[in-house]
Amino acid sequence: MPTMLPSFPDDLAKLASADLARLVSELRAENAQLRAEVGKLPSAAQSLIDEQQRRTSLLTQLAIEFREAIGPEPIVEQTLRALAVNMVTGSSIILVGPGNQIELAMSAVEGGVQRIAPDLAHSVIDNGLAGWVVRHGSSVALSDVARDRRWLQFSEQHRSGSVIVIPIRQVNTTLGALTVHRPTANAFSSHDLILLEGVAAQLGVALSAARHQASERQRRDQAMTLLSMTQFLSAERSLDDLAAMLNEKGAAVFGSRWGLLFLSSDDRPAAALHPVLPGPASEWAAPAGLASGAAQLAWAGHRIVTTAPAPDLTCVALPLTHHGSTIGSFVLVHTGKGGFSATLWSLLTVFTHMVAAACANVQLVGRLTGQASALERLVEERTRQMQHSRDALRVIFDSLPDGVILLDAEERLLAANQFFCTTIIGHHPRELVGQSYAHVWQLLEHQPDVHVDLTPNRDSGGQQLLVRIGVAPEGRTFIVRRSPVGSEGHRAEQYLEFWTLTRDA
Repeated sequence: MPTMLPSFPDDLAKLASADLARLVSELRAENAQLRAEVGKLPSAAQSLIDEQQRRTSLLTQLAIEFREAIGPEPIVEQTLRALAVNMVTGSSIILVGPGNQIELAMSAVEGGVQRIAPDLAHSVIDNGLAGWVVRHGSSVALSDVARDRRWLQFSEQHRSGSVIVIPIRQVNTTLGALTVHRPTANAFSSHDLILLEGVAAQLGVALSAARHQASERQRRDQAMTLLSMTQFLSAERSLDDLAAMLNEKGAAVFGSRWGLLFLSSDDRPAAALHPVLPGPASEWAAPAGLASGAAQLAWAGHRIVTTAPAPDLTCVALPLTHHGSTIGSFVLVHTGKGGFSATLWSLLTVFTHMVAAACANVQLVGRLTGQASALERLVEERTRQMQHSRDALRVIFDSLPDGVILLDAEERLLAANQFFCTTIIGHHPRELVGQSYAHVWQLLEHQPDVHVDLTPNRDSGGQQLLVRIGVAPEGRTFIVRRSPVGSEGHRAEQYLEFWTLTRDA
């Protein structure tokens, strides 16, 4: 027997009119809600896609700009500008070096990028949240800065809002911190944190590459500097020129504020050390005073000395040794407390050896020049003395009552006094000097009534030459005697011949 099923109209008829109206109303409401949610789905998906594209474009933009930038400052400036445009936020970047020294501190303010005051940057690193991030190497996200004690001391700049601080790292080195701030609380999501960590990672890679390029350029420049320095030192320079060049190269090669040269006065162990200033004393007295203590210690102790004569100043003094003798010191004065790398120390060693050799050469040239000047003055004095002596001897020579001539070994006339020239020969001395002895006799024989006799010499037992000129009683007779001068061995170098006037026999 078939079962009888109630028909739909029958069931519907059983429902009360109020219940039916209520059901229809609920169905309509659910349908409207469903349609609203379905309408929202494309909008939410599009918003998510837009957010993802925004993040991707930011990272892509930074990657492209980092490829073109070659220095830390352009890299930091481009990052801050990109964050200001894409995240509508305030941001800052502080880069630190060894010993937490501030290398660069910049912030994005009202669409522009400017440097952070050094005092504020030091305070942030020493006591603030960015310094904590740098020391611990971990990111920090604050939903409300007013609730965190690490941010309270900077409430003047950011009284409220939320902040994310991320370390800028490369391998195991923390280069600095990136700080992003929004004026409202709970303004950052986990996606923002991931995006900013990506920015910081790109920033770390770009800064490390820039530092590597700068290091390579610095090494190349240092090698070229040393090459040019060898050419500079090969030329003759003064100590003042050398001091100016060393100050310039100290800043260019080693990044120092000043490079000062100190040299000892002389070779004595107790000699004083004095600065060779690269400029006017009024401008360089203060730097030389700061570096003098380290220079004295390095010179006296024959070792490298590091001192801190003033806050944020370090003096590295190296002794200048040449052939085992310490002739002075070279002092590099630089800001901060950081030291040099192993590469710079090896370069500095070569540099100081070259400086020592150059200073020793300059000092040697100075001593030789001084000795040459002293010798020149002595020669001039001796020449004047000899001139005066010769003039005095010439007066005596010309005042003798006898004729006197000086002959060389070849019997060529070297000198003749006035009596011989004018009274006996009758010619001026300049007409006779340089002539042969035979030529002088020819001039004598041209005079009238000249007679030459060889007679016995009663004094020596030998013979003597008598020369009679003229006829008595006006005639004159001369006894001629010759004596060797400066004989060496058996050969005389010069001869003196005396013509003594006597009465006619």
